[in-house]
Amino acid sequence: MEENNITSQGEVNQTPESLLRVSPKMKESLLSSMNWIQFFVILCCFAVVILAIIAIVMLAMSSFFPVAEAEMSPLIMLGMGLLYLIIGVVYVYPIVKGFKLIDHTRKALRAGTNSDFEASADDLHSIMKYCGWLTIISFVLYIIFMIAIVVIAAMSPSFLS
Repeated sequence: MEENNITSQGEVNQTPESLLRVSPKMKESLLSSMNWIQFFVILCCFAVVILAIIAIVMLAMSSFFPVAEAEMSPLIMLGMGLLYLIIGVVYVYPIVKGFKLIDHTRKALRAGTNSDFEASADDLHSIMKYCGWLTIISFVLYIIFMIAIVVIAAMSPSFLS
């Protein structure tokens, strides 16, 4: 049984026998995963483009329709257009990092270099950290919106009758 020595900087001194080895099965699984991640990232690209088109159309419609003729208030359309645009922008970072993750992982598996493998691990960490913060922010915003809706509904005169 071999032990790794930990230095004062927190680094692990590893012997050649204890270094991480990537088996053919691991390579196969990682490459298959990268294909599915690439599929997902490409779908996300289409979604961002569709969100951007919808946002631009809504922003344009909000400025062309007079208030009296529109079934939906131009301010609501403006707000929805801006919201769609913001959502599209928010998804650009994980898409870019996803493509980098795919590239670094494939390079690491082809060349077997630690630098590419470290870069792919860093890309994965960045994506997961971003998604984690995005999830926390989304939950906080949902709670705030739900409280605001309940307060507005409770203050409405028609709510009490």
